[in-house]
Amino acid sequence: MKILQMVDVPWDSGLSNYALVLGQELQKKGHQVWVSTIAGQKPWAKAQRLGLPTVPLATWKSLPRLRQFLKEKQIDIVNAHTGATHSLAVMAALGQRTAVIRTRSDARAVRRSLGSTFLYKRTARVIAAADYIRQDFMQALDLTHDHVVTIYQGVDTTLYHPSPLPEPPILGMVARLDPVKGHRYLLEALALLRPRDAVVRLKIIGQQENTKQAELEALAGRLGVADAVEFLGFQADIPALMRACTIGIIASTGSEAVSRVALEWMASGRPLVATRVGCLPEIVADRGEGILVDPKNTTALAEGLAKLLNDPAATALIAQRARLRAESQFSLAAFADRTLTVYDQALTEFSRRL
Repeated sequence: MKILQMVDVPWDSGLSNYALVLGQELQKKGHQVWVSTIAGQKPWAKAQRLGLPTVPLATWKSLPRLRQFLKEKQIDIVNAHTGATHSLAVMAALGQRTAVIRTRSDARAVRRSLGSTFLYKRTARVIAAADYIRQDFMQALDLTHDHVVTIYQGVDTTLYHPSPLPEPPILGMVARLDPVKGHRYLLEALALLRPRDAVVRLKIIGQQENTKQAELEALAGRLGVADAVEFLGFQADIPALMRACTIGIIASTGSEAVSRVALEWMASGRPLVATRVGCLPEIVADRGEGILVDPKNTTALAEGLAKLLNDPAATALIAQRARLRAESQFSLAAFADRTLTVYDQALTEFSRRL
């Protein structure tokens, strides 16, 4: 199969990672894959590091060039990962033997627009990165049950090696420093935990974005937990850092349409305390692979952590379940195979209409 993945964001986000990891896995399975993205930006560079051929992102002015590319390469599938690339993909594929797939892996609500009827009548399938996104599509755009499919992103489970849970307990949070990631609530929860569990420590891994590290350090000082918190900034070896932690935490107040870090914690054999946002309630079963709490609720977050800290045997069992679920449900092989099934269905139906 010949496949073009289209993504136009300039940063290495969950959305672009979904597209690029998928492209790499499809290529490993013997398919020809190209990535169309913004030349010189982070997804472009990452695609090239992954060994994926890159194509400069088309614009409306260069649409004829994209149409020519589809024709010359005999592209079977164009998989568009954003609204703008979806519009370009549909127009480029008109009159050609190319089926268009729209993947949605961001947290924005799905909205009907003037052009949506035109676009989705010419879209063979919609892939939602989480079931709540799928439901949004069906309700907002009146798409049929079989037209929209949920496919969760996969993670390379071979990179993550479960190991005994460290003692004394170390909490870990891997997230960019941004208000939506909820660092403030985690630090407040840690302050509530300290009188009951003075030995607990917290590692915060992630680069500065919309929150300065100095602001969080100051907050930790005001809360009296500065001695228990280690800010590590950006780190390349995430698997090693996760092995050094006992419990993973996702304290996000929103977003998490594709929670790569949740899958990484699970693949590492680490129990999660996570907020009920985005896809997290779908991939983390409460008391199965972790504990779910309401967002922006410091007390609930502290109580969720305390339940794990106070019951090491249950925590170890949850950790085992997390790893097993990651292996069985969220491997890269499963991710690619499920996507290929959708591609095959789309091509079969598309061919019948030609």
